[in-house]
Amino acid sequence: MKNFIAGVLALGLSVPALAQELPQPSPETTVNQRIGLTDFSLHYSRPSSKGRTIFGDLVPYGELWRTGANSCSRISFSSKVMIDGKSVDAGEYGLFTIPNKDSWTIILSEQTDLWGVGGYTKEKDVLRVNVSAEKSDFDETFMIGFKDLTTNSGNIVIEWASTEVSIPVSVDSEAQSAKNVAKALADANRSYRNAASFYSGRGEHEKAISTIELAVELDANSWYTHWVRAEIYAQADRKKEAKKLGKAAIEMGQTYYDSIGQPFTYRAGLEKEMKQW
Repeated sequence: MKNFIAGVLALGLSVPALAQELPQPSPETTVNQRIGLTDFSLHYSRPSSKGRTIFGDLVPYGELWRTGANSCSRISFSSKVMIDGKSVDAGEYGLFTIPNKDSWTIILSEQTDLWGVGGYTKEKDVLRVNVSAEKSDFDETFMIGFKDLTTNSGNIVIEWASTEVSIPVSVDSEAQSAKNVAKALADANRSYRNAASFYSGRGEHEKAISTIELAVELDANSWYTHWVRAEIYAQADRKKEAKKLGKAAIEMGQTYYDSIGQPFTYRAGLEKEMKQW
């Protein structure tokens, strides 16, 4: 080795200059897929058969497999999902399998940085499920992807040689959608409320009142929006209405804080402000 390096140096080359990027026999790939409102990502390496017998030989039955080549395969999802009926929190996981002739054990692990299965420990598993292994058309190169997609579900499919394994996944798109709608309404309510306060501060009282009424329509359960409404009426010199609205807003606030078991610390200050109306 020393003679080799000496020869390289004699030619005026450095050892790092010999390093080259070459084609990999099991190239890495990343597959991204959205199901409903959940983003999935798979990162794995893709070995090819090259005339070898795969399952039961190159990949022994009954033994833990990295599910691909090189470092262990990884899967991530942006929200909680159900995998074959079992709940898994959002995050990134190592994807391991134990292939058998008729069924596979699918494993998600907290371990995501292993080379192959070296250092794997079962205590880090977050999921184990068993799924059927089916005969399929021959695939020369190993593949993990998504099939049979709907707005709430799909299958993660593992294919290699003449074997196919489908892992059912589902997401709660309706709950996520409802949450997004509620957030959008809350954001819109806040925008209208801020705009109403701005108009009121400029003395554009009618515009302020019409704007704050829109905010109340968007979120009639917000005690604070009702309070801002009362303030705007007071600034518009509609004091009688303002006092009525202010009292109602304070009672709403009291009810809300009682429901969460916390003191309504704003009450005294709001009542003091109302006395000035």
